[in-house]
Amino acid sequence: MYRSGQHVLNKGLSPISRILLGAISGLFGVVMILIAPDLSNPIGIYLFGVFCLIIFVMCVTSGKVRNYLGRLVGLIVFGLSIWYFFGQLGNGDFILGKRSEPSMLNSILFFFAFGLPGILFAVKGQFSNIK
Repeated sequence: MYRSGQHVLNKGLSPISRILLGAISGLFGVVMILIAPDLSNPIGIYLFGVFCLIIFVMCVTSGKVRNYLGRLVGLIVFGLSIWYFFGQLGNGDFILGKRSEPSMLNSILFFFAFGLPGILFAVKGQFSNIK
C-alpha cells in the first residue's frame, strides 16, 4: 500500500485540480492586493496576496519553476509556523476554551501539520524521499 500511495504522490495534482487551485488562489491574490490600499496597515494583506499569487503561478507552470516555487511556499509556511509558535509562547495560554482561538497547543499542531512538512519539502524538493 505504501508504494501505491507513493506513486500517487509522485504524479502530483491532476490538471483539473491544478486549474481549480490555481484559479481560486489567483483570485484570492488579486482581491487581497486590490483591497489592501484601503486598510490602515496593508502589509499583511499584500503579503498574503503575493503568497496566493505564488501558488497560482506554481499551479500553471511545470518543471523547475514549479519545484522552486513549491520550495518557496514550503519555506514560507515553515516560517509562519515558527512565527505563530513564538507569538503564542509569551501568551501563556496552552489551551483555550474554544478550539478556534490561538493557543500554544494550536501553534504546536500547526507546526507539525504544516510547518514541518513545509521545511522538509523546501529542503528536499519532493515528498517522495522524506523518511
